[in-house]
Amino acid sequence: MKKLFLIPMAVCWLYVYSMIVVLILILLAILGSVFVPNNVLTNLLSTLATLSDAGFVGLIIVVISIGQYYLAYRLYIYFKTKAFT
Repeated sequence: MKKLFLIPMAVCWLYVYSMIVVLILILLAILGSVFVPNNVLTNLLSTLATLSDAGFVGLIIVVISIGQYYLAYRLYIYFKTKAFT
C-alpha cells in the first residue's frame, strides 16, 4: 500500500524539477544575451512591471505562481516520507 505513494511523489518531483530547469534556462538565456542578443531580460522585466501595475491581483498571481512550486516540493517530501517509512 505504501508503494502507491510513489506515483504522486514522482509527479510532484517532475513538476518541481521541470520549473527548476526552466529557471536555469532563463538564467542562461539572460547570461547568454552578452554574446547573442535576445529579449529574455526585457520580457521578464516587463512581465514583472505588468504584475506590479495590476496591484493586489498581480500580487496574488505572483504568490500563486511561486507558491505552487513550493507546495509541490512539500508534497514531494510528504509522499517520500510516507512511501519509505
